[in-house]
Amino acid sequence: MRHLTFKLLGFTIIGLLALPCHATPLPEGWQPLPLPTLSGSFLEHGQRGTAMLVQNPQQHTYGVAVAAEPASGATARIVKTFRAIAPNPPQLSLIKPGNYQPACHNGGDCAPRHIDSEAISVCFGEASCGIIYADGSAFREMAVTD
Repeated sequence: MRHLTFKLLGFTIIGLLALPCHATPLPEGWQPLPLPTLSGSFLEHGQRGTAMLVQNPQQHTYGVAVAAEPASGATARIVKTFRAIAPNPPQLSLIKPGNYQPACHNGGDCAPRHIDSEAISVCFGEASCGIIYADGSAFREMAVTD
Protein backbone atom coordinates (compact mmCIF):
# COMPACT_ATOMS: atom_id res chain seq x y z
CA MET A 1 0.00 0.00 0.00
CA ARG A 2 1.20 3.47 -0.81
CA HIS A 3 -0.14 6.60 0.84
CA LEU A 4 -0.47 9.38 -1.70
CA THR A 5 -1.08 13.07 -1.17
CA PHE A 6 -1.27 15.52 -4.07
CA LYS A 7 -3.04 18.65 -5.18
CA LEU A 8 -5.36 18.54 -8.16
CA LEU A 9 -7.26 21.65 -9.19
CA GLY A 10 -6.65 23.23 -5.79
CA PHE A 11 -7.95 20.23 -3.82
CA THR A 12 -5.65 18.09 -1.73
CA ILE A 13 -6.38 14.46 -2.41
CA ILE A 14 -5.24 11.84 0.05
CA GLY A 15 -5.70 8.20 -0.68
CA LEU A 16 -4.30 4.74 -0.61
CA LEU A 17 -3.15 3.02 -3.75
CA ALA A 18 -2.66 -0.71 -3.74
CA LEU A 19 0.12 -1.73 -6.09
CA PRO A 20 0.33 -5.38 -7.02
CA CYS A 21 3.59 -6.95 -5.92
CA HIS A 22 4.43 -7.69 -9.58
CA ALA A 23 4.00 -4.03 -10.62
CA THR A 24 6.86 -2.48 -12.54
CA PRO A 25 8.99 -0.32 -10.23
CA LEU A 26 9.32 3.41 -10.89
CA PRO A 27 12.61 5.33 -10.79
CA GLU A 28 13.68 6.58 -7.35
CA GLY A 29 11.46 9.38 -6.01
CA TRP A 30 8.56 8.84 -8.44
CA GLN A 31 5.07 7.74 -7.39
CA PRO A 32 2.06 6.80 -9.53
CA LEU A 33 -0.91 9.13 -9.42
CA PRO A 34 -4.23 7.39 -8.69
CA LEU A 35 -5.49 8.06 -12.21
CA PRO A 36 -6.31 5.70 -15.07
CA THR A 37 -3.40 4.07 -16.86
CA LEU A 38 -3.12 3.45 -20.59
CA SER A 39 -2.14 0.13 -22.19
CA GLY A 40 -1.00 -0.29 -25.75
CA SER A 41 1.72 -1.42 -28.15
CA PHE A 42 3.75 1.80 -27.91
CA LEU A 43 7.12 0.50 -26.73
CA GLU A 44 10.02 -0.16 -29.08
CA HIS A 45 9.25 -2.67 -31.82
CA GLY A 46 5.53 -2.48 -30.98
CA GLN A 47 5.90 -4.23 -27.63
CA ARG A 48 3.00 -3.83 -25.19
CA GLY A 49 3.38 -1.50 -22.27
CA THR A 50 1.56 0.71 -19.80
CA ALA A 51 1.69 4.50 -19.55
CA MET A 52 0.81 6.29 -16.32
CA LEU A 53 0.88 9.75 -14.81
CA VAL A 54 3.39 10.04 -11.98
CA GLN A 55 4.73 12.63 -9.58
CA ASN A 56 8.02 13.33 -7.84
CA PRO A 57 7.05 15.25 -4.68
CA GLN A 58 10.64 16.16 -3.78
CA GLN A 59 11.21 17.84 -7.16
CA HIS A 60 7.64 19.22 -7.44
CA THR A 61 7.46 17.57 -10.85
CA TYR A 62 4.88 15.46 -12.66
CA GLY A 63 5.45 13.19 -15.60
CA VAL A 64 4.47 10.37 -17.88
CA ALA A 65 6.10 7.01 -17.19
CA VAL A 66 6.07 4.01 -19.50
CA ALA A 67 6.57 0.48 -18.31
CA ALA A 68 7.07 -2.82 -20.05
CA GLU A 69 5.11 -5.84 -18.97
CA PRO A 70 5.88 -6.54 -15.28
CA ALA A 71 7.46 -9.91 -16.13
CA SER A 72 10.31 -8.07 -17.91
CA GLY A 73 11.72 -6.90 -14.56
CA ALA A 74 12.61 -3.52 -16.08
CA THR A 75 12.13 -0.23 -14.23
CA ALA A 76 9.62 2.16 -15.81
CA ARG A 77 11.04 5.13 -17.76
CA ILE A 78 9.99 8.75 -17.33
CA VAL A 79 9.41 9.96 -20.91
CA LYS A 80 7.97 13.42 -20.25
CA THR A 81 8.05 15.81 -17.31
CA PHE A 82 6.12 18.98 -16.51
CA ARG A 83 5.73 21.28 -13.51
CA ALA A 84 2.03 21.79 -12.98
CA ILE A 85 -1.18 19.89 -13.63
CA ALA A 86 -3.66 22.59 -12.63
CA PRO A 87 -5.68 24.21 -14.15
CA ASN A 88 -5.40 21.76 -17.08
CA PRO A 89 -4.82 18.24 -15.72
CA PRO A 90 -3.20 15.94 -18.29
CA GLN A 91 -5.12 13.12 -19.92
CA LEU A 92 -3.60 10.13 -21.68
CA SER A 93 -5.09 8.44 -24.72
CA LEU A 94 -3.94 5.91 -27.29
CA ILE A 95 -2.94 7.06 -30.78
CA LYS A 96 -3.08 4.65 -33.70
CA PRO A 97 -0.21 4.33 -36.21
CA GLY A 98 -0.31 6.83 -39.05
CA ASN A 99 0.77 10.26 -40.29
CA TYR A 100 0.45 13.20 -37.89
CA GLN A 101 0.96 16.90 -38.51
CA PRO A 102 3.16 18.59 -35.88
CA ALA A 103 2.53 22.17 -34.78
CA CYS A 104 4.99 24.51 -36.51
CA HIS A 105 7.16 26.44 -34.03
CA ASN A 106 9.73 29.03 -35.06
CA GLY A 107 9.63 27.94 -38.69
CA GLY A 108 10.65 24.37 -37.83
CA ASP A 109 9.98 21.30 -39.91
CA CYS A 110 6.24 21.09 -40.49
CA ALA A 111 6.14 17.99 -42.64
CA PRO A 112 3.82 15.26 -41.39
CA ARG A 113 5.54 12.54 -39.38
CA HIS A 114 4.77 8.88 -39.73
CA ILE A 115 4.42 6.91 -36.51
CA ASP A 116 4.82 3.17 -37.07
CA SER A 117 3.22 1.83 -33.90
CA GLU A 118 0.68 2.94 -31.34
CA ALA A 119 1.65 6.06 -29.39
CA ILE A 120 0.62 8.07 -26.33
CA SER A 121 -1.32 11.30 -26.59
CA VAL A 122 -0.89 13.71 -23.67
CA CYS A 123 -3.39 16.57 -23.61
CA PHE A 124 -3.61 19.35 -21.06
CA GLY A 125 -7.30 20.21 -21.36
CA GLU A 126 -7.75 22.40 -24.40
CA ALA A 127 -4.40 24.11 -23.80
CA SER A 128 -2.06 21.76 -25.68
CA CYS A 129 -1.58 18.21 -26.89
CA GLY A 130 1.44 16.20 -27.81
CA ILE A 131 2.25 12.71 -29.02
CA ILE A 132 4.93 10.58 -27.35
CA TYR A 133 6.13 7.78 -29.59
CA ALA A 134 8.90 5.18 -29.70
CA ASP A 135 11.72 5.74 -32.18
CA GLY A 136 13.88 2.67 -31.75
CA SER A 137 14.78 2.50 -28.06
CA ALA A 138 14.22 6.27 -27.53
CA PHE A 139 11.00 8.16 -27.03
CA ARG A 140 10.28 11.31 -29.02
CA GLU A 141 7.66 13.98 -28.50
CA MET A 142 5.76 15.95 -31.08
CA ALA A 143 3.54 18.94 -30.29
CA VAL A 144 0.32 18.81 -32.27
CA THR A 145 -1.59 21.77 -30.77
CA ASP A 146 -0.69 24.89 -28.82
